[in-house]
Amino acid sequence: MPPASALRSRPVDPDRPSYDRVTGGRDRWWYLGAVVVGAVLLVVAAVRQPFAYDEITQITPYGSWDLTEVLGATRQPPLDPLLGSLLTHLFGQGQLQQRLVPVLSGIAVLTLTSLLLRRLGLRGAGAWAVWVMATTPLMVRYGAYTRPYALPMAEMLLLGYALHRFLDGGGRRWLTLVWVSAVLLPLTRVPEPTVFLGVTAASLAWAAWRGRLPWAAARPPAVACLVALFVVGVPMFVLLGAKTSGSFFDPSPGGVVARAGRGFHEIATSVVPLLGGSFPWWPLTLAIVVLALALTASRRRLLGWPLWWPFLAAPVAFVLAYHLVNPFSFFALPYRSRAAFFFVPAFVLLTAALASVVADRTRVPLRWRAPLAVLLAAAFVTQLPATARVLVDDAAPDFGAASRVLTSQLPDDAIVLYDRPTPAGQSRQPFLGSPRYMGGTPYVVNVFELARKASSVPRSGPVYVMVNGQCARPGRCQVVRRPWVHHVDGWRVMRAQERFSFYAPRHQQSGMPGVIAAMHAFGAALGPELGYVETLTEAALLDRQGHHDRARRVVARLRSRLSATDRERVDQWARGAGLPVP
Repeated sequence: MPPASALRSRPVDPDRPSYDRVTGGRDRWWYLGAVVVGAVLLVVAAVRQPFAYDEITQITPYGSWDLTEVLGATRQPPLDPLLGSLLTHLFGQGQLQQRLVPVLSGIAVLTLTSLLLRRLGLRGAGAWAVWVMATTPLMVRYGAYTRPYALPMAEMLLLGYALHRFLDGGGRRWLTLVWVSAVLLPLTRVPEPTVFLGVTAASLAWAAWRGRLPWAAARPPAVACLVALFVVGVPMFVLLGAKTSGSFFDPSPGGVVARAGRGFHEIATSVVPLLGGSFPWWPLTLAIVVLALALTASRRRLLGWPLWWPFLAAPVAFVLAYHLVNPFSFFALPYRSRAAFFFVPAFVLLTAALASVVADRTRVPLRWRAPLAVLLAAAFVTQLPATARVLVDDAAPDFGAASRVLTSQLPDDAIVLYDRPTPAGQSRQPFLGSPRYMGGTPYVVNVFELARKASSVPRSGPVYVMVNGQCARPGRCQVVRRPWVHHVDGWRVMRAQERFSFYAPRHQQSGMPGVIAAMHAFGAALGPELGYVETLTEAALLDRQGHHDRARRVVARLRSRLSATDRERVDQWARGAGLPVP
């Protein structure tokens, strides 16, 4: 390892990043204030937001002492579920308790970003960027989301901060921290961290080749990143890929070329609008990006930071892989807004670079600094309404609130049929209120599992239907909060709340005959595109009872009302579910 003097012997260029220690100054209080405000927002979001489907899936086994059960709940590396299970055993179940891993990671993200930007000599400009990060809607929402998003981002920033301290002649302890954070990254999440490690190593090699860093300084952290990538990251990718049912990746050149047209169309029509709605008002965001790269002072500072390229490349590579290597269409697997969370550090670095121009009173005239300051202030203000909506509006169905209706307003012997209607080919997510929020009564079954679980349906008991209407309309699933409350023959709406509607039988329909009647009525009310599961389930139950001809007529009538594309999707889904198809 080179001595500190070797690292400090480079000539000083005022346009290049400074690794000099930044001490003193009132700016530290602005950094601290941003971290405190961000921490408060994260805690409020964690307590206020209901658990989403993926979150409940992950945290359900956290109370178990069986590591296989804890690690097998979701297809992801082990570090995040192990930490989540540990904190659940220490603090018990609850909104905040089971979101401590992301909340603490989100606070660490803000803290490490503050330390890193101060280390780069940005002072007040860096503090402004941290305030923008602390109040960004993506940061508030997914910094408190119980999945591996905030934790890997914190590890990326830990690696970045340790790297800068090492390059500043910090010594062996900072190189050790580089190694630790590099190894932990692929143990938390695979896609973005592997790209981050590879591009970090490449950026260090490029800086050394261009003479901006001595090879003696660039080589040790680059080796750490490459070793973590190939020794930990690649085996983790292969292991998780082997656990995946179906092929989610097709990296063959022919497949990538064949999907290129559709993939770039999806990026232009889906990803770009998603990013435009995930940051400050999109014209202002676009202006910040363009100006930060166009102005010489901010561009040279930005491109001189070794971590700019890794933080940008990680989410960009995920987007390209998602739409070019993934053989599934966007229609089947909609791009998730939480993946945009990984663009936040790159945007914050852009903001910091542009804010540094505003702060440079000696080299930038006021006529340039004033409009840039107004732009940055407007970007900060225009994101606050979306941040407030994160704290006020439910981003996911509240299964706890729905469970309270089932346990308090329905008889114990009720048979509850649950569905989240979506167009053919899209996921019909199950009801996750039981066992987390309720016991074994009343009996609740997901409609898409009803044919397989017909033998477990009680012989008697009134038949109720619960509909999660957030996607219950034709076309691509665009989540809305209003419930689906259409007229259904034989059933009436007994209660409607955000996303959920509860239907009670009008004529005391009960047992299996009542279940078949419900499938017929709701399949007709939802229509062929949304109600195909109900209709195919009706046919399967009729066939099980010996009404074979009637079941075939039900299936034939459904197929005649579907388009060719939807018919193919329905047939594929039905075969996988063991339901009748011609």
